[in-house]
Amino acid sequence: MAGTRRRMRRKRPGDPSLARIIVVLLLLVALAYGVMRATDWFKRDFGGGEIRTRAPELLARADQLVETGKTDEARQLLAPVIRRVDDPAVTPKALLLLARSEEADGDMEAAKSHLARVIRDFPGSPYLPEATLRLAQMEEEEGNYAQAVTRFRALAEKSPPGMRAPALMGLARDAERAGKRVEARDRFREAFYDAPWNSDTWNEALDELGRLNVALIFSEAETPECDYYVVRPGDNLTDIGIKLNTTQGLLIRANGIADARRIQPGQRLKYTPKDFRIIIERETCRLFLLDRSGVFKRYRVGLGRPGHETALGKYRIGNKQKNPTWFPKGRDPVPPGDPGNELGSRWMPLVPEAEDLPTDLGIHGTVAPDTVGHYISSGCPRLYNEMVEELYDLVVRSTPVEIVDHFDPATLPESP
Repeated sequence: MAGTRRRMRRKRPGDPSLARIIVVLLLLVALAYGVMRATDWFKRDFGGGEIRTRAPELLARADQLVETGKTDEARQLLAPVIRRVDDPAVTPKALLLLARSEEADGDMEAAKSHLARVIRDFPGSPYLPEATLRLAQMEEEEGNYAQAVTRFRALAEKSPPGMRAPALMGLARDAERAGKRVEARDRFREAFYDAPWNSDTWNEALDELGRLNVALIFSEAETPECDYYVVRPGDNLTDIGIKLNTTQGLLIRANGIADARRIQPGQRLKYTPKDFRIIIERETCRLFLLDRSGVFKRYRVGLGRPGHETALGKYRIGNKQKNPTWFPKGRDPVPPGDPGNELGSRWMPLVPEAEDLPTDLGIHGTVAPDTVGHYISSGCPRLYNEMVEELYDLVVRSTPVEIVDHFDPATLPESP
């Protein structure tokens, strides 16, 4: 009887029913399925493996977006790469792009933070030199010279050839800030030789090298290349220049001479022995002034227009003239200083070394500075007046000049 009563007892109200258990199980299954689908979706769209696979495409698109000023869109593409990928060949590049986007928007602190992360977290990355260089440049721009120079020096010592040039330029700027112009000049020369030919860095290094070369040779300050001449009774600057194979203009500039007629016996004159030569590259409208160390300075020139192309070949500079009179064919002479005198302030005739070359070419100034760098003359190379006056004071009569289509860098001396 007792067993029968136990079998006939009703279920208590709190006991779970079979239906409720089934519902709960179904919910758990649905939840598990949803989590699985969500996980698959997350892995597909934001998972590290998929992002790593798509990284080259995403980084290329982000690069284009930064270049076109769409920095917000670029950051959206870069965010999952930086969050989900930890690869020294991928993440540092993404951080560099992120730094560029922040810099473009003026957030320098954020940009520096991303660059610093590359240096801190990815010391073996191939992008480490680029991040270090840009961070050093930003620190230099902010006046944090000590930290910048530390980074520049490390890059110059450890980077492979072809990547040292920007760091060498940073060290050159630091030397010039300290008044060490010779050291700065030598650093710019190293950067010029290290940089890829015709690259932006090469051009910048060459411009700085030429600027300092001219400043030093015309300066009264002593340099490793200079020498001194003691004026003797009866000397004049013209004779001294011929004796030393230098120009009167260089002697005047390098010694602060106000009146060339007033030099005194016993006076000590600084000069810098040079064996200059000139190469004019017709395809780029560039004139290269070279010495034994390589390129001394580069100048822009205007050259002959189509049908009157500047003739290729070898020449030598003839008798130079200040403030020349121009003798155009079939017209009256045009005096110095006349607005129509196309020779400008200086004339350096080019004496041909072959019979088939023209005899009427010369390097000269211009009254039309906007024509420099273009093919617009009747054949003569023309420079800005300020630049032709500088060149006039650097090169002597008989200086070799070669006009070529293309200047072959292999003809330069080996890097110092």
